[in-house]
Amino acid sequence: MKYTAIAWDWNGTLLDDAHICAECVNDMLRKRNMPLLDLPTYRSYVENPIIKAYEHIFDLKVVTFDIIVKEFYESYPRYMKDAKLIPESYQMLDYFKEKGCRQIIITAAHTPDVVEYLCKFGIKNYFDAVLGSDDFQGGSKISWALEYAKSEKFSNERLLMIGDTAHDAETAAAIGADCILFSGGHQDEKRLKATGCPVVKNLLEIKSLIEQNQ
Repeated sequence: MKYTAIAWDWNGTLLDDAHICAECVNDMLRKRNMPLLDLPTYRSYVENPIIKAYEHIFDLKVVTFDIIVKEFYESYPRYMKDAKLIPESYQMLDYFKEKGCRQIIITAAHTPDVVEYLCKFGIKNYFDAVLGSDDFQGGSKISWALEYAKSEKFSNERLLMIGDTAHDAETAAAIGADCILFSGGHQDEKRLKATGCPVVKNLLEIKSLIEQNQ
């Protein structure tokens, strides 16, 4: 195996929640009698930091980001009751485990919530660490990834990051990792390909990419 450590993104990469997040935004729009977003439009807006996405949707002088965050997290748990993982997630987690790779999560999501969902889906034991946010603002993953890297937890590791946004490619570059992007998450394929990273439509394609480049 070329890699000794895998850094997974959570939302949209392991967790199938792009449609859920779009519906949370639509709840805010319904509340204000504004036109709703379809999933492709939502995906075309997603950026990091996430506040930039909402600049396409609201006048942030009228609907502040604090209000958006509050209303989003009023809706999100309700939809998450029926949430699932990306179908191939379990197979890929097993694949890397069998190869002896250490696996962590690097996410902009609230760390305690991610840990709760990992337990719900029965996959917490796959991960050595969850690097996430201590609030609900959806900030940059680069800062806590760099902090973890500086702690020498990544010392002598050959790293691969797997994500679903251009920000995952930026995070990978910041910590010296290779990156593969999944087009079934929160950003569309066109923007992912613009990063120059390999893009897959199915997580199982990652195995072939790795094995072709041993």
